[in-house]
Parts: sequence; C-alpha cells; structure tokens
Amino acid sequence: MLKKLDSKLTPFGGLLLIHKKLQSKKLSRFIDSKLGNRVKRIGYNYSDIITTRIYTSFCGGSATEDVNYIRENTLTHLKNFAVPSADTILRGDMELSTPCDYITTASGTENKINVNTRMNQLLIGCAKHFDIFQTTSEVQDLIYDFDHQFIATEKYDATYSYKKEKGYFPGVVTIQGVPVYIEGRNGNCNVKTEQLATHQRAIEALASQGIYPNRARMDAGSYIKEVVDFLHSKNILFTIRANQSEALLESASRNKDWNKCTIGIQDMEVTSLAYLFGDAAHRIVAYRVPNKTKQINTITKEALKYMFIITNDWEMSEKQVIECYNARGASEKIFDIQNNDFNWNCMPHSFLEENTVYLIIMAMAHIIYKWLLNIFSKLVDGLTNSSRLKKFIFRFVPVVARVTRSGRREIIAIATDNKNLIKAINTS
Repeated sequence: MLKKLDSKLTPFGGLLLIHKKLQSKKLSRFIDSKLGNRVKRIGYNYSDIITTRIYTSFCGGSATEDVNYIRENTLTHLKNFAVPSADTILRGDMELSTPCDYITTASGTENKINVNTRMNQLLIGCAKHFDIFQTTSEVQDLIYDFDHQFIATEKYDATYSYKKEKGYFPGVVTIQGVPVYIEGRNGNCNVKTEQLATHQRAIEALASQGIYPNRARMDAGSYIKEVVDFLHSKNILFTIRANQSEALLESASRNKDWNKCTIGIQDMEVTSLAYLFGDAAHRIVAYRVPNKTKQINTITKEALKYMFIITNDWEMSEKQVIECYNARGASEKIFDIQNNDFNWNCMPHSFLEENTVYLIIMAMAHIIYKWLLNIFSKLVDGLTNSSRLKKFIFRFVPVVARVTRSGRREIIAIATDNKNLIKAINTS
C-alpha cells in the first residue's frame, strides 16, 4: 500500500532547531504570562506576534514585511506556532504602546518621553528568564550601564538633534551586555532632562523582579547632583565622568600627591580628591596626560590635559577606577549591535510610542540570541559566544531542511554533515 507523506522544504532549516530550543524554554508561555491574552476574537497571542518578529530577524529580515516571505517557506512549518501577517504584527505594536509624556523645559522646549512600564517589565523578565543576570567567578558585579543612543530617522514625529540630524534619543540601561530597560525620547531632548526620574523608574523596575545592581557606570551626561545622590542612597557604587570645571582644575593642579600609572599604552599621572557634590563628599579620581598641542591651560598653568571621574568607591585604586570607567566602551558596542544586527535603525512606525515597543522587542531578540549562541557555538564550527548575528545566520540558519509529517510524527532532515546538529535534531 502506498502512503502519501506531507513533506515540505525550507531554506531556513536552522530556525526549526531554534524553535525547538525556545519551545523547551517555554518562551511563548513566558510572554503571554507577562502580557496577558489579546481580545478573544483575535486569532493571535502577543507571543505569536513578538516571536514572529524575532524569528524574522534571525533569518536576516530587517523590515516587518519580510515576514511574508519567511512565513510561507519556513514559519508555517513550525510546530505549535501561529504565524501572523506583517499587518497583524504592526497592530500588535500599537496595542502594546503607551501615550507619551510631554515636558516643557525652562527654555520653553517641549520634550517627548515615552515610558512603557509593561514592556520594560517584559524585557527585564526576559533577561531573567534567559539567565542574563547570573554572576560567575569571572563576573561578580551587576553593573548598571546607562547611556542615550541617538537613532537617526525621518519618522513623522522625529525632531532635530544636536547631532545635526532628525531622530530619536532613547535612554537605555544595559546589564551584562544587553539592554534591560528602555525609555523613548525625541531627538531634541537634552540628555539631562528628567534623567533622575528615568533612573528611579529603572531601578524600581529591576528591584520588582529581584535584580539589584551593585555598580553603575555613566558618561558626563549623568554628572548630575540628584542622580549621584540617588545612586548613593541605593548603595550603588558609581563611576561617572565628571565635567571639567574651574574648581576641579584648581583643586587637582594644587594637589602634590600624583602617582605615575600606565593604562593600556597610555602613560599618565593619577590622584584622588575629596569633592562635595550633591549631599555628600565623594571621591574625584583625576588623571592627566601631556597636551598634544603644547598649549598652556590658563587655570593650571601647565601644558597638561586633565580628566575626572567621580565615584563613591574609596576602595579601588585610581587605576582600577579608570579601567572600570573605560570598560564603558564595551557597553557602547551594544548600540552598534542593536542598530545593525537587531534593526534599531529600521523602525517600522511613524510615531515614538509604537517605535519604543519595537526597540524593546528587538532588545529581547538580542537577549534570546545570546542564550541561543551559548548553545549553538558548541555545535557549529566558526561560532563563538561573541559572534555577531550575521555570522550566526551564515553559519547556521540557512541550511536546507525537509519537514515530513506522517500521522502524528514529524521527521526533520537537514542537509548538513554536521553530526552535532543532526544529533540535536534527532534528540529534540
């Protein structure tokens, strides 16, 4: 007797294995437990909408409409998964959005800030669900990195920035190399505007899920008395670039206790000063290097360039404080990854409210990717724990697979001689 089998081919066979891994991690159940169900008459849950967008990025898609191609030849093959259209995904973003707050500064400038507490709780929960906050013997601190990332865009409500382009300027908290809290801001919003409120909301959101950073690291945009006082009150050890001022330059130049130090290949002199800033006296770590122009500073009367970091950590050496602050370079690389790997530079909506939802979903994609990379870097040659998404796609995702269903059985055959992947498919 001849038996007809339901057999289909897909060019993105790696996604079948990704889906199995995320099913075992109960991703869909996690998302729906955080966001709840949509209206009953609507056929797709939020987990379907968010997961479809994430899967599209894992296949190299950058526009929401790319799902329409991947949907037909791959996503419909996934087990226990409903695949929405591009239009449904965009409507889902709108449903999850929240209205913006409008703040008028002392100069009369109107700033637009979008605070989406519900989606940020999902983002923090996602990082927790995928073990991002776990410390190790090598990484024992939970460091709260904060920065604003300018995203150039011509969206309808984007505003002109000091970067001389129109765009958005979201405030982003990163921990362990991924974004965990995001607030949308318009392009002309000064980085110091309402920044204390952003930190208060972020720290409260993290604490509500049992996450307590013990260190914070920020650039000079966060050199604000109220921010320093707040972090100090939360027993968070901070390192923040201090703005150069006449008072700091005079105090540092009068100091006689300078020590030679080399960081990387840069020789410098370092010292520490007690400095009243806000409600408490904190530590200023000052360091100086020869001025390349040989120009004499009118305050210090020296041809030296001075730099300052404020901290409430009196235990670390000056060198350790500077190295800790300099490690912000690694956290700033996250924005390059979000813009180019996870499509922050391809926002799909016309307004900040919906685009903030999109930024948060693509930050979730980054978190999930890190978890997957930790698994598949052990199975696929050429992948490491630090591989970018492009390499992950080239080396793993576009492997041709045949999905065959016979009765209740599903058989997946992949066109590869990688025995590790074949074993993973057969044991999933």
